[in-house]
Amino acid sequence: MDDPLQPFFHARGVALVGASAQPTKLSYGVLQNLIRSGYPGPIYPVHPRGGELLGLSVYRSLDEVPDPVDLAILMVPAEQSVEALEACGRRGIRAAILVASGFAERGEEGREREEQLRAVARRHGIRFIGPNAVGLIDTRIPLNTTFIHIMPKPGPIGLVSHSGAVCGGILDWGVSVGIGFSRVVSLGNQADIDLADALRSLAADPFTRVVAAYVEGIRDGRRFLEAASEVSARKPLVILKAGRTPDGARAVASHTGALALPERIFRAAAHHVGAILVDHLEALIDAILVLALQPALSGTRVVILTNAGGPAAVGADHLARYGLRLADLQPSTQERLQAVTPRGAMVGNPVDMLGGPQPEHYAWALRALLEDPDVDAVMALFVPQAVTPAREVAAAIGRAAAGSARPVVGVVFGGEIALEAIRALHAAGVPGFLTPCRAAFALGVLHQWAKIQQKRRERLEPVHPPDLWGAVSRILEARVQGKWVLDPQAGAELAAAWGLPVPPSGLAATPEEAIALADRLGYPVALKRVAPGLIHKSKAGGVALNLRDACEVREAFARLIGPNEQALIQRMAPAGLEIIIGAYRDAQFGPVVMFGAGGVEVEAVDDVAFRLPPIRRAEAEAMLEETWIGRRLLRRGGRELEEIIDILRRVGQMMLEHPEIAEIDLNPLIVARPGEGVHAVDVRIALSQEVPTSMEAAALPS
Repeated sequence: MDDPLQPFFHARGVALVGASAQPTKLSYGVLQNLIRSGYPGPIYPVHPRGGELLGLSVYRSLDEVPDPVDLAILMVPAEQSVEALEACGRRGIRAAILVASGFAERGEEGREREEQLRAVARRHGIRFIGPNAVGLIDTRIPLNTTFIHIMPKPGPIGLVSHSGAVCGGILDWGVSVGIGFSRVVSLGNQADIDLADALRSLAADPFTRVVAAYVEGIRDGRRFLEAASEVSARKPLVILKAGRTPDGARAVASHTGALALPERIFRAAAHHVGAILVDHLEALIDAILVLALQPALSGTRVVILTNAGGPAAVGADHLARYGLRLADLQPSTQERLQAVTPRGAMVGNPVDMLGGPQPEHYAWALRALLEDPDVDAVMALFVPQAVTPAREVAAAIGRAAAGSARPVVGVVFGGEIALEAIRALHAAGVPGFLTPCRAAFALGVLHQWAKIQQKRRERLEPVHPPDLWGAVSRILEARVQGKWVLDPQAGAELAAAWGLPVPPSGLAATPEEAIALADRLGYPVALKRVAPGLIHKSKAGGVALNLRDACEVREAFARLIGPNEQALIQRMAPAGLEIIIGAYRDAQFGPVVMFGAGGVEVEAVDDVAFRLPPIRRAEAEAMLEETWIGRRLLRRGGRELEEIIDILRRVGQMMLEHPEIAEIDLNPLIVARPGEGVHAVDVRIALSQEVPTSMEAAALPS
């Protein structure tokens, strides 16, 4: 797999432009880090005054720098950055890191300067990180181009961040608990090298086993999806996204678009690529720690091994939050535990060894638990006390867990003594946590990673429309007529062409036509007003239901339909639960599908889930599981559940097959009583105003 950052990580020489002899300057710290990291290539400080700095000759310009030099770190003010990058191009340097701030984050002038940087880079074939970036670290080359005060030890975690401060804080945490890193990339404003490039680099790096990403903005949603998918196909990807909750919602006419807030859509994108999305920095740290040190958790049965009942009870509560449960131990395991634990120990689950267990008690009990076939994982919990050294308990847990195919997490509940013991756990390859709550979360992450891997193995069954040409013809007809929103009948016909369960219907311009349609469709019928600009007909009082004869149809037509308007006559569907299935095109990520509770108050209820298509069965079921209406339908099961899953998949495929469709709303979609099916009684389809070339050239089917 190609590494987009290969010129950065494998540079044969590094030039530091703007080197300073003042220890308080950031460039001094960067030069110091380059030297202390043990970088094997030549390092060239550059400053117009020349001289010597930290034992290295200082060159007056890049033109004076000898070969080899492949990477430049530009630590000049923003106003000098364009000329500095131009000098890199003249010197033949094709990789650069721009550290200075004062660009797009400062307004229009800064944005123009970034565009000038991109123009210089294109002209010379340069790739650059930044501006406003800390730089990068590789612990095995080794190479440290940052001014972060710590060089981490080699380890399994790769980190990419839009924030240099987040990089520094996470690296400091790693040093404090004895966890190492493989590569660290600080992107800054990502004017050139972006998140997708960094993710691909970490995916290609053989020393990176888990990838952590702190994300503030995505420049190209489709490139991000592709790169993130490449990562998660090889190793776990954990993302913390900042800025997911803006004050305003998208102002659109469709329910789907109105409910598609940025946080929800990014969650859908994370699900789509197989990433693990976390909500805060502690969760990011705990997730990458456990994924770096332990295998995936395919089952849900956990044992808590403890010397304290209270923290164990808290841990059990939190396991349930993440879909895990306490395992039922086999009688033979309980007998074995009685023989290897202190007298009076409780050998159910939690296994409570009370106040005074010794390190060997933890080791013996843990080995017994890991050999029980009904145990999928163990949380080993210790509260320090005067009798037993916490560090020795941690070492014993580490020895007993060594080589286990089942995850083991450790908890040492406390402060300074606990941190020392946790470092011992990490040295033995067991992730350690200060509370059982965080350990339970970590086991939940391992279980989530197992489900992601299982989903990737699930075959994606193709979804085919019964009448694709019929669907295309209806779109083309609307284009010819200059319509951007299909009338309800055209929308129903397009939905039916894709195999969606639309009740029979037709349009009527007069009361007589309406009565004739009702006679043909069969009573009872619904009459719905069709008028330009009318979107939510029920809210506007434009619907009459359960019309049982010609007189009622005539009266409803006269009451609801104005001059030059039409009526949609539709066979009544059975009563039932009202849900919504919709889709729209997100500017960053493309088609997005929604499921939730429907009806006229759908936005007030706000019970929805989103995914990116194509949608596998497991993803459709997960969408239902995330909503109260969906959980109700999952419990009910039956033919209607299968129809809903099929509709979700077909709506997603419609959006993929027809780039001309901007939005789809099936609301309400009525889920009738068992055996009576699902009915899309109201279909709204909006078209994009940008006509794809393939559609312009298409001909109506003969």
